[in-house]
Amino acid sequence: MLGCGDIGRILLEKEPRLTVVDKKGDVLHKMGYHAVTGDPADPDTLKKAGVEKADAILILEKHSEGLQVVRELNPEALVLVVENPGKREDVYRTADVVIPTSQCVADECLHLIQEHSKVKRKKTLEAVLHSGESMAIIMHDNPDPDCISSALSLKLIAEKIGVSADVYYGGQIGYSENQVLVELLGLDLILPDGRPDFSHYHLTAFVDHSPWDYTSIARDVNPDIVIDHHIQTEYEGQFVDVREDVGSTSTIMIEYLQLFGIDIGAKLATGLFYGLLVDTNSFRRVLSPEDLEALTVLKGKMDIEMLSRVEKAGFSKGLRRGRTDAAFLDVLGEAVKNVQVQEGVAFSNVGKVKYRDSVSNSADYLLKMEKVDVVVVYGTIKDAVYISARSWKEQLHVGKLLREAFKDLGRAGGHPLMGGAVIPLEKLSEPFEKEIIKRILTAKSHHS
Repeated sequence: MLGCGDIGRILLEKEPRLTVVDKKGDVLHKMGYHAVTGDPADPDTLKKAGVEKADAILILEKHSEGLQVVRELNPEALVLVVENPGKREDVYRTADVVIPTSQCVADECLHLIQEHSKVKRKKTLEAVLHSGESMAIIMHDNPDPDCISSALSLKLIAEKIGVSADVYYGGQIGYSENQVLVELLGLDLILPDGRPDFSHYHLTAFVDHSPWDYTSIARDVNPDIVIDHHIQTEYEGQFVDVREDVGSTSTIMIEYLQLFGIDIGAKLATGLFYGLLVDTNSFRRVLSPEDLEALTVLKGKMDIEMLSRVEKAGFSKGLRRGRTDAAFLDVLGEAVKNVQVQEGVAFSNVGKVKYRDSVSNSADYLLKMEKVDVVVVYGTIKDAVYISARSWKEQLHVGKLLREAFKDLGRAGGHPLMGGAVIPLEKLSEPFEKEIIKRILTAKSHHS
């Protein structure tokens, strides 16, 4: 490292094995660092420091005059220069990498702000958890891997604080892979008859859905805690962390598990990874920096055998043909048979279905089969219409599109590339197909 200063001292704290060439090298040497006293642009001083044998050479600002000498002494080394942009064009031509000082400052400021925000969120969540002794964690009616793994993560955090937690859902766990994941995670889920009384819990939490989303058992509950990655809620709970820009709720929960010092074991790591995998459509969606950081945390922690078991249980692999998967095949056949394309959107009414998952699964398949940017599949379960939308166009944001189309009729929302809605049949005129298509195309025209 040529030169030192404030940046150099920070680097030495992080990597004390660096050799420094600086006019005040004797001071650094007394502090225990490997330093050579002299002019960083002087060839003899550089030879004394062993520049000719170095693999990488960092030249700090105000010492770039030594760049040409360094290149002559060691043409093979990686040479990095910290320099404000626009000062000297020859620096850009000669160095391998030029790091603007302003960028370093900006990155460090952003990092500190982000770390402060993390700690603040952790303290707020911790304070809310400390305010009670029991909590009901309420998943959406058809919990997927992201929801299941995130609920378990919050349960572990609560239990570390000393809060007992029960996990509820109100619908179906249809996909074979989701059933296997629950079994492998050892998660005890409560499926109540009707709407349970949550008033005996000190706290309630919604995970992977916001208050207007898909819960049939807690529509009258104002949750104390909301953790989600769908459309931002207007609800003001004691703790609300909704981040639309991340790929999964699992991403958010990995951050909290680390902040609370909870070891992410192999089973949980596998569940969280699978949740992130599914909700980002096998990483086809643009991953946020938080998603990438979460994947780094999970690296080396997962149980590959468990992951294989969950994947093999998946309907998409075609390796299980139980009653549930046969129902999926029947619905998919209806979706393909009934598809109609209007204004660049493929619509398909699959009629009465047993499992809500089969509607979303059919939408996934149709998007790959049809030469359109948007697919909408809908079917009825009991007294409601379930709608699933998929898209290749992130800027369209089908989650917001569905909310605009059906906000006055039922619950709707989702992500830029996937969304859903649940509409009571009594709110729709007969036949409802025309009304659904009209509402979606009208909303799409506003988003195009």
